Amino acid sequence: MDWARKRRTLYILVFVAIGLLIVSYPIYRIATPAPTCFDQKQNGDETGVDCGGSCAASCLTNIKPLNVVWAKAFYLSGSSYDLGAYIENPNASSGVKVARYTFQVSDNGGNILLEKTGTTQIPPGSGFILFNPHVAINGSPDRVNVTFNQDDLTHWVKAVAAPSTVTTKNQSLTNTDTSPRFDATLVNTDTANDVGSLTLTAIIYDALHHPVAISQTHVDSVPMGGTQDIFFTWPNRFSKHVGGSICTTPVDTVLVFDRSGSMDNGGTPPEPLTSAKNAADTYIDTADVVDKIGLVSFATTASNPIDQMLSLDHDAVKNSTDAIQVAKGSVQYTDLGDALASAANELQSIRHSKDAKSVIVALTDGVANRPLNPSNASDKTYAATFAAQIAASARSAGIEIYTIGLGKDINESFLQNQIATDPAHYFKAPTAADLVGAYKTISESICKQEGFITDIIVTPRTAFAQ
Repeated sequence: MDWARKRRTLYILVFVAIGLLIVSYPIYRIATPAPTCFDQKQNGDETGVDCGGSCAASCLTNIKPLNVVWAKAFYLSGSSYDLGAYIENPNASSGVKVARYTFQVSDNGGNILLEKTGTTQIPPGSGFILFNPHVAINGSPDRVNVTFNQDDLTHWVKAVAAPSTVTTKNQSLTNTDTSPRFDATLVNTDTANDVGSLTLTAIIYDALHHPVAISQTHVDSVPMGGTQDIFFTWPNRFSKHVGGSICTTPVDTVLVFDRSGSMDNGGTPPEPLTSAKNAADTYIDTADVVDKIGLVSFATTASNPIDQMLSLDHDAVKNSTDAIQVAKGSVQYTDLGDALASAANELQSIRHSKDAKSVIVALTDGVANRPLNPSNASDKTYAATFAAQIAASARSAGIEIYTIGLGKDINESFLQNQIATDPAHYFKAPTAADLVGAYKTISESICKQEGFITDIIVTPRTAFAQ
């Protein structure tokens, strides 16, 4: 009997439990509505189909496109480059957990040299870095594009970027003209918790805020309230100029080049003409891509038309320089004033860039002796006076004049005090071998010297909605 009673009691309890479930389920459904974020309908508090409101997914109609601020291949050595890009996400409360991207590197002819893929998180409302180090590129990269997988960009979700408690101090950039090194100290401002597993990206900008180098490092931990030293290094100098400085504005230069008879000693190749042309090419090689260069050669008169109008095509300027010859069959004199006038006219032409600095670099190996005084052909000072007047007019127009005196048969005082902007703008080259140094020093001194801008970006920590 006891066993039978227990069995009946068990059956009763089971039936009661089933009854309670049947009665309570409608109440549960009323009190707890079914989730609507995955039913392919806009219902509940959604602002779109299965997005917005209490759903984790963000509505794509509210998503603003990413902005690629810059993307670049940074040269390391040989065929090795670092690929870097800085991307801005303008969506303050939305991100992507996993986004595939592609770097596409092309040469100046549009030929694709490399495609490199990777994955990244897209944090909300902030900039972030894409970085692929030590990539081999066969060819000369001219353009870098970044694209994201469009399917991944349909999966935006609500996200919050945690504010970083890590700041930096004692930033120091050294050896920018040899093997650059960037040191800094991380500071954890949180005095109660350690910060672990940080990814930090260093970016070096020039004074025009163009990126010139990028590097990345990882830090395992920064203790609570403590510090951690970090550093970044690069194998190559950042600047063409000694001292690690750069030009903050473009420079338009007209090279004034002596091709009078004394520039050809009759040898093969002719000297000092050949050495002088090679030295002028060193100046052209140091010019930035935004710098225009022109060329005026002169002897009894200046070239007309000039040898090369102001141009961004530096190879074309070098070809014009290489084509300079000393005329045969007649005595070739020295009309520096005519050449300076042609150079000044070119720097005041429509080809001169509005915001560029105007510079004349004049090379001569003799004394100005043309043009002749139309009233007195025996006047030995007329040519020099004429050249000095032209130089003064050019300087008044804002043109900076550098002079190079080649050899011994020159009037140094005239070039230094009457033609050049000031005595420091005159350079003496006793021999043709000294010309390279003169042109190089002029190139370096023309720039308005500025330092580099450093930045360290801490990869943000992001919490994505589930």
